[in-house]
Amino acid sequence: MAVEKTNSSSSLAEVIDRILDKGIVVDAWVRVSLVGIELLAVEARIVIA
Repeated sequence: MAVEKTNSSSSLAEVIDRILDKGIVVDAWVRVSLVGIELLAVEARIVIA
């Protein structure tokens, strides 16, 4: 996988175009607990290809 070097002044349109062109995967996991009791667990996986 090649790493591309870009300038730091990318516009929002360029960022969205790059994401739609190459794709992105976001994997998140959150757990909220109080005194050892799990109150909330959330798992999310978002794939844009």
